[in-house]
Amino acid sequence: MAKSEIIKTFEDLIKEVHEPGLCGECGGCVSFCSAGELKAIEMSESGPPKYVNEDKCLKCGICYFICPQTHVLNDQLNKKFKYGPPLGNQIKITSCHATSEEIRNRATDGGAVTAILGYLLDNKLIDGAIVCKRKGPFNRISFFATTNEELVEAAGSHYDFSSQVVGLEKYNTFIATNIALKKVMGPDLLNIAVVGTPCQINSIRKMQELSILPAHIVKYTLGLFCYLNFSFNDEDRKKLEEKFNFKFEDVESMNIREDLILYFKNKDALHIEFSDLKEIARPACFACSDFSNIYADISFGGLGSEEKLTTTIIRTKIGEKIYKNALNKGYIQEPAEFNTAAKKSEILEKVKDFSKKKIERAETTLQNKNL
Repeated sequence: MAKSEIIKTFEDLIKEVHEPGLCGECGGCVSFCSAGELKAIEMSESGPPKYVNEDKCLKCGICYFICPQTHVLNDQLNKKFKYGPPLGNQIKITSCHATSEEIRNRATDGGAVTAILGYLLDNKLIDGAIVCKRKGPFNRISFFATTNEELVEAAGSHYDFSSQVVGLEKYNTFIATNIALKKVMGPDLLNIAVVGTPCQINSIRKMQELSILPAHIVKYTLGLFCYLNFSFNDEDRKKLEEKFNFKFEDVESMNIREDLILYFKNKDALHIEFSDLKEIARPACFACSDFSNIYADISFGGLGSEEKLTTTIIRTKIGEKIYKNALNKGYIQEPAEFNTAAKKSEILEKVKDFSKKKIERAETTLQNKNL
């Protein structure tokens, strides 16, 4: 084999992605390795995946291929999903919300993701969905929901602070969703939906492109807009409280739109600019160029829409079909006053603007790292 054809392995991933601080901890590499029962690598409690048993590594290079930060297969994916900068393919862009008042009350934005997952479950198009649910104040964990009750329970970003919890854990707004794939793969599960960030959906699409287990069970990908995620400890928390004069124990929920928004139990809200949060932002986020989740079937976020409405970008024929059916069957609604041509144009420009900013930020980050 010529040197140019040498397969890159997890060791190369460590050198090229982990050591420069580019690993987004999406869990794609671990979900493949564990699904194959190789158990050579696993997620760390804090930081990038690590070797568990290097001797069991087959040096196959799959982990390297499916990492979002190696950019391998990008040309194939861009062609397949009709990507054009900065926003990617758009069959339709709209502003919608769940018809269920219960979902809307719990949701961060309009609850469209939860409502569409409910439609998929009710119509037996999926066996379940990988979502996330709360575990502690700012921490959420990946979770396989198989009922509407579980979907509703996982909706939104409401927090439950208590004296027994505050200060005893690290706060993370990022959830390694892809590692849940290894837990749900089995003969009884043939169809699932995954809700994920751009790096997670990217990894899944690469696995699908290479026909790698367990991506064959992922039938629908619902992507979330993502500009920054945060990770901070108790000391960082205290600094934020002092800097912005608030207490986390008074926070009821959080949202990310054009900035970070903290909603308090007394119904007040605090807006914090991203530029004021660099110290607690996850470093890998600065090297990611995808804001609007360009490879998802449907992308969702709050940016551009009014409060309690979800900005929704339909990207694939599969996404178009399930969205139309969820709309026609009454799971979601598109308020006419928020879906005029002028409103949609305004939403589109805001999402494009943030997409351009994230692309430029990633380019600058990689240049500064000489990569």
